[in-house]
Amino acid sequence: MAVFRGKEYANIVGYGAAGGYYEKTKRELATIMNLDYLCDRKWENSGQKEHDGIPLIHMKDLKNLDDALVIIFASGHWMYEAIKSDLDALGMEYVHVNEVIGCNKILDGKMLKEQFPDGCYEDMHGNKIYFDQTLSDKITVLLGGSNNLLKIGKNVTAANFLIVFGNNGSCTIGDNTEIIGAEFYIAHSGIRVGEDCLFSTQVVLRTHDGHHIFDANTHQRINYPKDIEIGNHVWIGFRVMLLGGARIGTGSLVGANAVTSGQFGEHSVIVGTPAKVIRENVCWSRDDTEYFNWSRLEECVSKEALKYF
Repeated sequence: MAVFRGKEYANIVGYGAAGGYYEKTKRELATIMNLDYLCDRKWENSGQKEHDGIPLIHMKDLKNLDDALVIIFASGHWMYEAIKSDLDALGMEYVHVNEVIGCNKILDGKMLKEQFPDGCYEDMHGNKIYFDQTLSDKITVLLGGSNNLLKIGKNVTAANFLIVFGNNGSCTIGDNTEIIGAEFYIAHSGIRVGEDCLFSTQVVLRTHDGHHIFDANTHQRINYPKDIEIGNHVWIGFRVMLLGGARIGTGSLVGANAVTSGQFGEHSVIVGTPAKVIRENVCWSRDDTEYFNWSRLEECVSKEALKYF
């Protein structure tokens, strides 16, 4: 018998337990409750009877359990949604393992400002977020692990901005940066964004690959996470992807659909896959060419570029 949120359950089932997220969280879960059964599609036709000393149960038999709670072990949102659909069809009660162990919190700008008016969020897993009350409501932070640090400067605006942390990540975003649509994925490394930057839509910054890659001969890993650094007043274009190790110098522009893990200097135009410099000694203004057709920087309303020469 286990109790969760004031309700007693006779049977606790771990679903998705053949994956890595089960291995990541099982010890912490064991300090809170025990699993009576494990379930995973990978075991449906394997003939295996138990795992970790816990009996396996077929998915079709879940509905025969009385007073059952299914704990979902899923690292990705898409996997979680797929498992939820399966369990909904069976009429099962379920919860993600992170809700049980108090990890993987999802926070947005509005929630942070309302609940932490001093501009500082800290949790029991060593995660910290520092922010100004000008923080955009549209910033969403997913804390999937521990010992992460996020610092967001003043007047950072966003229309659709997701930051996903694993373990031991850091992210700093400078004042007056504007993000229309971007996703940052950070673990065991950091992202540093300067002041007065502009991000277009569908931009992705990823410090790690999501999975391990090894040399086939030595079995040594070859894809460790690396930092990403973006200088002041950098314009990141539509659907750009910056990977671990990328460095973009102050005043530069990265053109649409560019992909790179390379290092580039200041005041450059960077385009292509893999990206390369096609012009140097440039600057740019936020003034929209849909409405204005200036000939000189002095005509522009937005003149932040002048600060960085």
